[in-house]
Amino acid sequence: MFRIMWNGTSGMYANQEKLDAISNDLANLETVGYKSEQVSFSNLMYETLKKDGYPVSSGKTPSTGTGVKADSWIRDNSEGTITQTNNNTDFAIDGEGYFRVTTQDGSKAYERNGQFSINDNGNLVDGNGNLLDIQYNAGVNPNSVKFTNSNIVITEDGGVGIKDTQSNITSIGKINLYNAVGDNSMSSAGNNLFVPNQGVQMNQVTGSKIKQGYIEGSNVDLATSMTDMIKAQRAYEISSKSVKTADEMWGMVNSLVSK
Repeated sequence: MFRIMWNGTSGMYANQEKLDAISNDLANLETVGYKSEQVSFSNLMYETLKKDGYPVSSGKTPSTGTGVKADSWIRDNSEGTITQTNNNTDFAIDGEGYFRVTTQDGSKAYERNGQFSINDNGNLVDGNGNLLDIQYNAGVNPNSVKFTNSNIVITEDGGVGIKDTQSNITSIGKINLYNAVGDNSMSSAGNNLFVPNQGVQMNQVTGSKIKQGYIEGSNVDLATSMTDMIKAQRAYEISSKSVKTADEMWGMVNSLVSK
């Protein structure tokens, strides 16, 4: 009976974490650049049964599991739907990679959300005020560069240019894209930002394109998420019923002993 309760309780905890991940995905269904997350399960330690009273087959050593646990959340890095906005400060990444930004405390973070804007200083910032990193050309003073919605030009290879009133474009730098090896090499820092895990090296990405005037939507599939939610709810319900059954059995044993 104790084993039933252990197994049932661990199943409830694991499926609750699965439901938390699905709920987070559904809440970010319309979040620009959001990547869905999956929760995998693994078995807890197995116990060998070699005790009197257990019905076992001759010559075999039976074993029983002690439950299940939810492993770490794994991000799905597949590309979301790219939609045209015609806003010159919206950038979508077609391919792998992340934009690198400098946060308010001076640290570096990475994001797929390319919905930028121009602050009062003429700099490109995301929705949280984090500054988009631009590798300026030699001889270009970043403090002298003032972007506006009409003068900024971004090429597909990340080149950054300034357009004058005569529509002449002057190249001033480049937006580099970065990525890390492995699906679980980065951790969420909140506000759609990611930071590399300890010991992970971020590398520049080649081959991806930056599309100006577009944004990348969330890669959450509503139908898949709803199906997964129903499955997780059913699994949670079955686990809770096993705990209830074990409790009822334990109550029957106690009543027999008391008599």
